Amino acid sequence: MSTVSAATRDFAQPHREFSPPKELRAVWDALVSDANVAVIVLDAQGIIEFANDVASKWFGFGSPDACVGRPCSEFLPPEIVSERMSLARERLAQGQKASVVGMCAGKLIHSTFRAFAGPSGQRTLVVSRLAAPSDPLNPAAGEPGVMTARINDDGPLGVLTTREMEILKLIGLGLSSADIAKRLGRSVKTVEWHRVSLGDKLHVTNRVELARIAIAAGLVGVGGAGASSGVIDPLGSLTT
Repeated sequence: MSTVSAATRDFAQPHREFSPPKELRAVWDALVSDANVAVIVLDAQGIIEFANDVASKWFGFGSPDACVGRPCSEFLPPEIVSERMSLARERLAQGQKASVVGMCAGKLIHSTFRAFAGPSGQRTLVVSRLAAPSDPLNPAAGEPGVMTARINDDGPLGVLTTREMEILKLIGLGLSSADIAKRLGRSVKTVEWHRVSLGDKLHVTNRVELARIAIAAGLVGVGGAGASSGVIDPLGSLTT
């Protein structure tokens, strides 16, 4: 007679989609539908019990319904899932929230983990947003208590060098080639060479498209991060 491990038996059991308490339904709906953040609920084994539309789109879950009952590591690199949960575990055990910033599925993501007790055991609520750091060269700058991931999944941006990633972020902030050259201590000609390389690798033809890629990847924010650097409109200030 064959034996089956407890973990395997647990995974084999049907998993129901997470449902919040009725009295919190309006708050829950606002979080998952109105806030433009990715919301995931995981059980103690890392099995997805809920994912909203944003999470499904960002992390390749297919659809919110299709991912329920499946491990998060089935969709994201297992080493990414393992590291993020490992970073959060100690603080969760102390009853604290944990926030981690890192690249995931080609986006710079700020994820906050909170533990809570559900009807059938411990659960983890993961709320993720585009990081849009105020300082594009230091994702966690100005945010005390936020941990920086060491393992990253750059997705489509994985073809870029470290220097090209820096320049993409600064283009997203609306900086000119001269401004970027001054900030990085390089010549304008060198910055322009990197900009052409960025366009070739990301299959775009101008600075506006590069800025949009940076914003979509969470490297900078629209108006917010740029404003702190003296740039009022990171898209409007760019020319082709």
